[in-house]
Amino acid sequence: MSSFFMTKYLQYGFALVVGSFYLMFTPDDDLTNIIALTAILFFGVPHGAIDHKIYLKFSKKSNVRKFILIYVSVGLGFLLWWVLMPLKALLIFIILSTYHFGQELIEDIAETPKNPLLNLSWGLIVLVSPIILKFNDLLPTLNFIGSQPISRIPKDFQIITILVIYLVGYAYVAYLLFTGVIRRVAVIRLTFFSIYLLLSYFLLPFIVAFALYFVLFHSINAMRHQFFWMKDRSADYTFIIFLKDLSPFSLLTIAAMYSLIYYLDPNDWAVFFTYFFVFISLLTLPHAMLFDELYVSKNTFHQTKE
Repeated sequence: MSSFFMTKYLQYGFALVVGSFYLMFTPDDDLTNIIALTAILFFGVPHGAIDHKIYLKFSKKSNVRKFILIYVSVGLGFLLWWVLMPLKALLIFIILSTYHFGQELIEDIAETPKNPLLNLSWGLIVLVSPIILKFNDLLPTLNFIGSQPISRIPKDFQIITILVIYLVGYAYVAYLLFTGVIRRVAVIRLTFFSIYLLLSYFLLPFIVAFALYFVLFHSINAMRHQFFWMKDRSADYTFIIFLKDLSPFSLLTIAAMYSLIYYLDPNDWAVFFTYFFVFISLLTLPHAMLFDELYVSKNTFHQTKE
C-alpha cells in the first residue's frame, strides 16, 4: 500500500510541476510538440519493448523469431488498413487504445478480476473524453487522415458527451462498490485520477496532457507491472536485467521512427502527428493483445499461489 501511494505521489507531483511550468512560461508550439513527442518516444514506447520476453514465458515452444514474425505481420496488416481505409483504421485504433488504457488503469488502481466493461468504461474516460474535449483543436490532423473534411462539433455537444462518459464510468464503479466487487479505496483513487485527467486536458494543450498521461500514468505503470510479472516467474530477475531486456527493441523502435520521419519529411505538425501516431498504432495492436494475456495470467498466477 505504501509503495503504491509513494509512486502516485511522485507521478502526480511531477505532472503538477510540468503542467505548472508550461502554464507559467507557455513555450511556443514547435518546442512544446518536440518535447512532448520526444517524451512519448523515449519514455512511452519502451513499455512495449519487453513484449518478446513476456511472449517467451507463455510457451516453451515460443521463440524470438516467431514473435517478431507475428508482431511485424500484425503491424503491416494494420498499416495496409490505414492506407486503404484510414478513418476506419483510426476508429479501430481509438477503440483498441481505449480498452488497453482502461485495462491498465483498472489493473493498476482497482486490481479487480477481469472486467471488460469496467476496462472499457474507464478507457472512455481516459482517451475518448479528452479527444472530444479537444476535438476541434485536433481537426487539422483528423482532416489530413480522412479523405473528406470533418466538421467542428458544438461546445454543448462536447460538454454533454463528456458528462455522459464520466457519469457512466462513475455509475458502474458505484454499482461494483455496492456489490462488493471493488473496494472503496479503489473508487477514491479512480475518482481522483479522473478529476486530474479532466483538469489537465482542460488547462493544457492536448499533446502536453496526453504526453503526461502516457508517460507517467500508463507507460511507467505498465513497465512496473511487466517487471513484477517477470520477477514472479524468475526469483533472480532484477531491475538491471529488466533494463537490458527492454533496451534492444527500444533503441530499434526509436531509430526506426526517426528514420521514417526523416524519409517522409512532413511539412507541418498535422502531417507529423499523423505519421507519428500511425507508427505508434502499428506497435499498439500486437502489444495490447499480448498485455491482455499478461494481465489474465498475472491474476491466475496470484490466485494459484494463494
